[in-house]
Amino acid sequence: MEIDELGRVLFGRACRLRLALWILEQSNRRFYQSEPPASVIVQSAAAIELQRLASIGMLSVASTKEHRRIYYQRTGSRLWSAIEAIRDALDD
Repeated sequence: MEIDELGRVLFGRACRLRLALWILEQSNRRFYQSEPPASVIVQSAAAIELQRLASIGMLSVASTKEHRRIYYQRTGSRLWSAIEAIRDALDD
């Protein structure tokens, strides 16, 4: 992936970082699309931002027909290390 595309997808909107930090707090468990609270991201933007993180390999996506929900799970992408470093810097 090109650096410009990665920068746009990863850091293009403030809510994306807030969402990524929330995902880190989930202990790598699976979560559904509408689960992130409004204090993290407005529901109308959640699907778009989760899909963007999935498009660069930071999330895997699964859906279930019986619940008609889309589930996401953090992957082992090295990009999560950047989010962890930002989280640690914010805690300083």
